[in-house]
Amino acid sequence: MKRLFRIGSGLFIYSIIPILSWIVLSYVLGDNRISNVFSITYAIQFIWAILKYLFGSGANIRKEKENNKNSVWNSIFWGTIFSALIFAIPLIFVDKYITFFGQDVEFYRIYVIYGIALLFLQTLFSFIIEKLYFEDKEKTANIHLFAFNLTTFSVLILSSLIIPNTLIALLLTLGVLLIYIICLYVWQFEKFKIDFTFFKNFKYESANIVSSMFMLVIYLFGFKIAFSAGAEYLAALNIIGLCTDTQWDMLGAISTVAKVDISKNRYDYKKEVKNAYVYSSVVIASSIIMSIILSVVNKVVIEIAIVYLAFQVLDMLLHPYKSILSIYTQLEYSATLNTIISFTLKGFRTLLSVIILSPYCTEIGQLLQGTLAFIIFAIIRIAKYKVVDNKLIVKNKNLITENNKKTLS
Repeated sequence: MKRLFRIGSGLFIYSIIPILSWIVLSYVLGDNRISNVFSITYAIQFIWAILKYLFGSGANIRKEKENNKNSVWNSIFWGTIFSALIFAIPLIFVDKYITFFGQDVEFYRIYVIYGIALLFLQTLFSFIIEKLYFEDKEKTANIHLFAFNLTTFSVLILSSLIIPNTLIALLLTLGVLLIYIICLYVWQFEKFKIDFTFFKNFKYESANIVSSMFMLVIYLFGFKIAFSAGAEYLAALNIIGLCTDTQWDMLGAISTVAKVDISKNRYDYKKEVKNAYVYSSVVIASSIIMSIILSVVNKVVIEIAIVYLAFQVLDMLLHPYKSILSIYTQLEYSATLNTIISFTLKGFRTLLSVIILSPYCTEIGQLLQGTLAFIIFAIIRIAKYKVVDNKLIVKNKNLITENNKKTLS
């Protein structure tokens, strides 16, 4: 339980401070539209997720599973290069990106550029944080999560108060963060051999990578539909997104603990499922409280906000069970099966998010996908796994091990 809250608190800091930055910046500069940048750039965070899974957690799982110490820094090296190239694309076409969502290009341009650049730096930062998690250095990771995000918030807000030119304030913030990341890289650096084996990381995070690819499409097109429904829907969606995105990031602690402990063969299934639900209850309660407060303060349409929030809370309730079983399936039973499940369900959710012409299209797809995932993994749990001495064990383990060796080779 302590590890869940330690990791969760770090993820909370990592998520909440950028959100607070947009909210406070909108008040400092006297324009509430600035906070909408959070929703406009929301889809791009899944580029960050794809890169983090492939070059961050995937590399660290591979290190543990294959005893490959070169995996981590070789992956960070290539991850840095690919991140720079990939994030350059939305920066180059930023005007078309803003126009795609039907927003004012002249007003949003510098803020969206800042948002995309910040996600790039957060991607580089996440490679080191994942490394620390897998070294059981959650406290050290949390110190840097707090320092990095406090730096982001303080430099952005103070420079915006002092410097009349907003563009200079945004660039100054990015420059300071870049220096921080360079120092972090130097501090954590280990000698490594450059090779192209980072592609092997994919098999350990294939389901999450595929899922994030679909999520990118879902929120690009789903938010486009929601934004076109009117300003009141955009405002409510943005506020509920601000209040639940942090909690979704905090729920990531459940999967982080599962990945680390399953990789190290020390996962206590019964204990961790119980802990996950206690932890989730606290997270969900905080999400509801935040949503009520910000909805009232920002005077959004309460009826719309409640509908958005209800979808999120219901999916959060399903999350711990399906998340743990998905990771266990990926690492111990069949990466192929887990990837197929993720691909199918995310494809279904993507289809719903695109064809349902409703401002709630992304939420409808999200809850249906979560419900189906819960049912599917419950069936797999009953049919394929058993609990022995509080540990989840695959039935016919020897046969499955041989099949996995063939699949992953």
